[in-house]
Amino acid sequence: QVFETNAGLLTPEMINTILAPQLEYICTSLRKKLTHHGIEGVPIALFCKGANQSLPVLNKLGYDVISIDWSLDPEIAREFLSGTIQGNLDPCALYADKDKLHELTKNMLNKFGTRKFIANLGHGIYPDVDPDNVNHFVDAVHDISLGINGGDNNEMSLYT
Repeated sequence: QVFETNAGLLTPEMINTILAPQLEYICTSLRKKLTHHGIEGVPIALFCKGANQSLPVLNKLGYDVISIDWSLDPEIAREFLSGTIQGNLDPCALYADKDKLHELTKNMLNKFGTRKFIANLGHGIYPDVDPDNVNHFVDAVHDISLGINGGDNNEMSLYT
């Protein structure tokens, strides 16, 4: 995953003229290098924290997955991103009690669905988060996804 955590500090013009060409170069170069070494099918993800105003630009850079932060509404993400989306639970949700964390996770999954979606946080885990809450989040994603898919996680598809 290419991780650009300061993208939200840039203007859309700066993203279009400075950042986007560099991100496209990274993706293209990485694919060429992998192909040169006989490695195919490795998904390449991009995370540009806070660059919500530039989703159409990011969508065209050749990445298989666009990761989004917690500030972006899933419906907007789906409107502007055609590929697989990763994200976007607020990392602070990991401080909630287990019932609330389960509810927040369910809301996220209901909005995104399980096709072309990788459930994740919308940024990193804070150092003082209880690891049991991280485990609960992962378990909740699995359990809720099974419910959405009618008990069949073979229905989940990241890239179709």
